[in-house]
Parts: sequence; structure tokens; C-alpha cells
Amino acid sequence: MAGNQCRSVPVPSTKIPWQAACEKALKEFTSADALRKWGWGHSESGLQEPPFDYRYEHTLAVVKLAAWLAPLVSADAEVLACAAWLHDCRKKIGYARETGHIDNHAAEGADAVDGILYATDFPPHKIPMVRHAILHHVGRSLAAPLDPLETACLWDIDKLSKLGAAGLVHFIGINPAFQPLTTSEVLEKGEKWLEVARQIATYMNTAPAKAEATARVEFLQFYYKRLRDEWAYTKSQ
Repeated sequence: MAGNQCRSVPVPSTKIPWQAACEKALKEFTSADALRKWGWGHSESGLQEPPFDYRYEHTLAVVKLAAWLAPLVSADAEVLACAAWLHDCRKKIGYARETGHIDNHAAEGADAVDGILYATDFPPHKIPMVRHAILHHVGRSLAAPLDPLETACLWDIDKLSKLGAAGLVHFIGINPAFQPLTTSEVLEKGEKWLEVARQIATYMNTAPAKAEATARVEFLQFYYKRLRDEWAYTKSQ
């Protein structure tokens, strides 16, 4: 594991802020992976930036939701925020589809935590809680509510980030990296996703997340109905 390798290296006298270290590690990984998937990028200040860095944008949404949910349920805000930053820190876009291999990004991400947080000011005794949350955040359904609370919260906010308005932006932003996209296809894929979203909302671990998921699904229902109505009108002219 990366953490075991890093512990032999002397710790700097001034520790790095953990939030900055998490964001830097994540951004470096997601930007490189997004450029791989897109196959081209924009030149910004001498650097190549992907047309849309889906994984980074998704993570930002999860981090924002962590700040919202933690105080509502009395979860450890540091643990949840750190797990939010790093939950997908080893997830590659389209990996399973392209390679036919099982996606082990949760285990790989959990293994990377020690190395990323080493030499930062993150409380060492909380690192196992971060790893546990990351290990258990995958899936669209649950056989039983998750425990401890921070693990349950990460599952909730990861799923919430894929519902609602921001999730819609992320879907439209990344989809052209996989195939051409038309308005009719957005509608068709969106209505299929809506059925999945309704099911996901029923598995939320916490009451605030369940209420928010319900509101986001209602928005999606309204949006796709409106899109269907508008597109039917456009096609009829």
C-alpha cells in the first residue's frame, strides 16, 4: 500500500493543509484521465485542459454536499469532507466498459488515502474512517443501512450528486466523450435514468438525504416532461 511505503519518509516540519493536498491529488488524476478519454484538450496557460473534467466536477458536487449534510446529522465534518474529496481518486472514466475488467476504484482509492494524506495536517486517527467510507460508497442500492454515520453519509451524497440539476449538467458534459449526442438521445437516456433515480432515492441512509433526493427526482421528472413536450412541438412544425 502507498501509505506503508510513505511512512519511512521523514515528515516535513510544516504540514500541508489536507484539503489542498486532496484537491491537488484528485485534480492531477482526473485531468489526465479526462484527457485520455477525450483524446484532445484546450490549451490554457500552457497546459492542456480536457473539454470537461467530469470526475472532478462530480467530486466538487460531493464535497459541497458533504458540507451541507455533515452538520444536519452530526457527522464528523473532516472525515466526510476528506472522504468526499478522495472517494473517486482512482476511478477512470469508462474503465470497465473499455477493458472488460472489474472496477476496483473503491479499494484502490482507499489504498491511496495514506499516501495522499501523509505529511498533511489531517488527524491520523481519522484516516481509517476515511478509508472505510471510500471502501463502501459504491453501488446503487443497499441491503441494509450503512454504518458508521460517515460511511452512510458518503454513500448518500455520492448518489445525490448524480440527481438533480448539477447531475444533469454533468451527464450532458461527459456524454459526448463516449458517443455523438442528440436532443432526442438526451431525452431517451434521461427518461431511462429517471427510473433508476427513483430507486436510488429509496435507499438513502439519512433523512435529510432522502428528502433532498425526493426533491431532485421531482425536478428531473419536471425537466424531462418539459423536454419531451418541447421536442414533440419542435418536431411537429
